[in-house]
Amino acid sequence: MGKLFNLNIIEAKKVVFLGPIFEDDFPEKGMKAWLTDIVKCEDEECFKLHFDFTEFEEENEKYFKADYYDKNHVACLTAKEVDMYNPKYSVYFGDITWDNKKLERELRLYLKEI
Repeated sequence: MGKLFNLNIIEAKKVVFLGPIFEDDFPEKGMKAWLTDIVKCEDEECFKLHFDFTEFEEENEKYFKADYYDKNHVACLTAKEVDMYNPKYSVYFGDITWDNKKLERELRLYLKEI
């Protein structure tokens, strides 16, 4: 399998989320995407992960949770319904002081190559 998560990502990796990276983001456990890039963000002192969900939109539909609030303050809407979903998704992660080994270890808590 080789190194899954590497700062010098050469080709996209197909991954499944083991859980959301951030509590308030739409990716849920079981969702699939392509991890297309990992960028070191010097100004943010972290990494930026880039994902593409386009190929898996139909399959991922079953994982969207109705945990966004409507105008009556009832959690009954999905990320798609409140326009919080974007198939080209990026998220900040970790600490730029991590080496590739630490980055890979931490990301394996949230992502699995498939």
